[in-house]
Amino acid sequence: MAYPIFPSVNPAFHNVGNYSDNIYCIMETQTDETTSCKGEYSLKIGFSIEPAAPVEDSIPVPPVRNEPVRSLVRVRFEADRRVLTYYNDRFNLAPGDRVFVSGKLAGCPGTVESVTTRFKINLADYEKVIHRASAELHGTYERVLDKMVSYDQAAMRPEAFRTWAAPPKADDAEFVLGEGYTLDPETMGSDDEINPAVLQRAFDYCRQGNVAYISVLNGLGTAFVNGTKWYEVNFRLDGSVLTEMYCVCPYPGLCKHLLAVSVTLQTLMQAGLNTARDFVVIDDSYFWLLAAKSTSRITL
Repeated sequence: MAYPIFPSVNPAFHNVGNYSDNIYCIMETQTDETTSCKGEYSLKIGFSIEPAAPVEDSIPVPPVRNEPVRSLVRVRFEADRRVLTYYNDRFNLAPGDRVFVSGKLAGCPGTVESVTTRFKINLADYEKVIHRASAELHGTYERVLDKMVSYDQAAMRPEAFRTWAAPPKADDAEFVLGEGYTLDPETMGSDDEINPAVLQRAFDYCRQGNVAYISVLNGLGTAFVNGTKWYEVNFRLDGSVLTEMYCVCPYPGLCKHLLAVSVTLQTLMQAGLNTARDFVVIDDSYFWLLAAKSTSRITL
């Protein structure tokens, strides 16, 4: 089943052709090396999702691990698959925990592969585990396309998912805001500010599940997109229109992260997402990773 998104397209957009079985984009062919075309054309974009297998009514709750246990842990890093050893005295770690460390790989998420409490070391020789990602899912979830959606106030908050994207911000971190962007998904195809090549990458991100998390609470939206690294997107949602959109990436314009969040929300709304209520959306693959570690009961 396909979910069309945009009724029309700016004729300045160039051809991106069919690019996957799950997301498709059909346009007329460009006529030069820039982004110009002749004539009036139509754009058809959408998702095709295979029917999901039935899920259980509840997820088993693993034991709580609160008290820190000193240990040496081997951590595999997502960026280059290196496995290095770190000292831990802040957490009770177990294989599969997502962590951040001090040293040269600070800011790079890694996964604990093994833990030992039998050691004698010189602390000066080791960097430390400084942060463990939260896995606290709460509430009731339902599947909408390839996402898990909750309208429960106890569902995973942005600050909890943020621990998966990055270690805590430094106390002296300073952010400055300029003017945000506004995107209406219904007219996105005719928006002159959108670079067609960037839009193509946004659809790739949607297809690949890179839009890992979206929440809207009292109209304020937060999303996390996994690209070359994790990027946070902030916005306001007014009906189907996203306003005051910001992304922390350095791209000087409407970036693929902003566009991917907008496309994802529009597609989910067409599939039944109720944006009149507060909601949390978690990509299916990340949801099950979190659920396996959560110490709270989750209802499906």
